Amino acid sequence: MNLSVSMYSDKPIYEQLKEQIKKSIIQKEINAGFQLPSVRTLSKDLQVGIVTVKRTYDDLVQEGYIISQAARGYYVLDVDMTSVHNEYKEKIRNHIIEILRLADEAKLSISSIDKLWNEKGE
Repeated sequence: MNLSVSMYSDKPIYEQLKEQIKKSIIQKEINAGFQLPSVRTLSKDLQVGIVTVKRTYDDLVQEGYIISQAARGYYVLDVDMTSVHNEYKEKIRNHIIEILRLADEAKLSISSIDKLWNEKGE
C-alpha cells in the first residue's frame, strides 16, 4: 500500500489518508483480512502525528471499511460493494444537484452543461 500526503492540500491530512485507504479497499488493491500498518509505524513513515493516523483509522472503522482488534491492529473488512455503490451514487447525485443549481443561477442551458461534461479531461 503506497500512501502519501501533502501538507499543501486544502484537505486535512487524515482525510487524504482516509480517501487513499478507502480507494485501495474499494478497488481491491488491498483485500479483506489485510493488516494495515500500526498507527505508530504509519505515523513515522509519513511523518505525521499519531493522532492524525488514529483519526483516519477510527473514521474507517466507523464507516465499516476496517476493524480494530485489541492488541493486534487494524484489518481490512470484506466491504459490501452494493453499499459502497449506493454511497457514491448519493454523492454524485448531490453534486449533480449542485451543478444544476449553479447552472440555473447563471442561466446556463443544459446543452452548455452537456458541452462542459464532454470537455472533461481535455
